[in-house]
Amino acid sequence: MSENDQLQQHLDSAIHGAPQTNPDERRRYLGSLRERVLLSITNAELSQPAIQATFESHLPDFKAYHILLNGKNDAATNYLAAITKHQVEFTLVNNETAQTAPEAIGLLVVAKDAINCETVAISAKYPSAAPPPEKPKKEGLFGRLFD
Repeated sequence: MSENDQLQQHLDSAIHGAPQTNPDERRRYLGSLRERVLLSITNAELSQPAIQATFESHLPDFKAYHILLNGKNDAATNYLAAITKHQVEFTLVNNETAQTAPEAIGLLVVAKDAINCETVAISAKYPSAAPPPEKPKKEGLFGRLFD
């Protein structure tokens, strides 16, 4: 590499910051990468008691991992007591990667290195955590007449 190329690269990194791998993926996964994720909970799922109970029951399994909590979601504070009780390392993420949309990530359990788990959503990994689907109402004659 010539001296001009090195100088230009140094100037670019000084102006724009150090180059990041997969910036879109890092924005989606609270600064981490998808290949490191063991478990994910969306913002909408954070406030569901069944999801919280399932997470807390499996919390001892996560001692070797690190938890990333979306600090912009008020429901994340409900998880802090259990996480600290089980002495699992965690980080509260409040920067631009933390989003407030219901389908955005609210909590992640991540490894330091790539683990490539195929299923990471809590409702898919632990099906008992998913709320039961609503049964459609059967309407009788009076239901159709008075609705």
